[in-house]
Amino acid sequence: MTEEVTYANLKFENIYDLDNIRKPEDTKGKGLPTSSRSFSPVVLILFTLCLALLMALVTLAVLLFQIPKDYRTQLRDLNMTKNELHANFSNMLQAIGNQLCLEGGKNLKNNGQNCVLCPANWKWEGGDTCYYHSEDQKSWEQSHLFCSSQNSTILLVKDAAKLELLKKFPGKQYWIGLTFREEHRHWYWADNTAITEEQKSWMRYLYSYRSCGYFDSTAIYTAACDEQLRYICEKPAIQLQRGNNHRQEDWFVRPK
Repeated sequence: MTEEVTYANLKFENIYDLDNIRKPEDTKGKGLPTSSRSFSPVVLILFTLCLALLMALVTLAVLLFQIPKDYRTQLRDLNMTKNELHANFSNMLQAIGNQLCLEGGKNLKNNGQNCVLCPANWKWEGGDTCYYHSEDQKSWEQSHLFCSSQNSTILLVKDAAKLELLKKFPGKQYWIGLTFREEHRHWYWADNTAITEEQKSWMRYLYSYRSCGYFDSTAIYTAACDEQLRYICEKPAIQLQRGNNHRQEDWFVRPK
């Protein structure tokens, strides 16, 4: 009887141990782990970025190859245009020099080989400057604007030689480039330079409430800027020279 009980207990314990053994999990049909499933979109995105970068590099390489070619073409066209303009300018310059400096030298008071030219209606009074003497009358500001529109300046009397030149035109009053600036309490020329003590000695009756300067006969006076007077403009003259270390029959613009 005792042996039978022992056998029964052993058999029961064995059955209990077998029941506690875990069966292996069935991995069929469950697929890859979550980390593996999330890896696929990342690979796709990286592949797309690499493809886009490759396409951009190819496009850039094509552009870099094309730019020098276009640049060379444009540079060649510019050189051709420059040469054509230079040839046309040289031909015009020779014609102007021959007609105005040689044939018209006596009338222009110029030496035939060194010629000073001024625009139409402008006068050359010696030196390297052309002058425009108006017949109409304007305010100082209108006179200043007109001179600027002609690529010139309203007359600046900053040296004694210019003052002596003005004395050749007596009997007329002309605006000049002189104004009084209230914010500085001083007189200035139209080129923003202040008058000197020497220049002040050429002036008569400098009243600040008459804040624009004009020339009359022998001296400089002041008047209200809205008065209507004649005016004088000045600009550099075109100076031509024949030869100048080149062929002697050619004309060239003389350097200043």
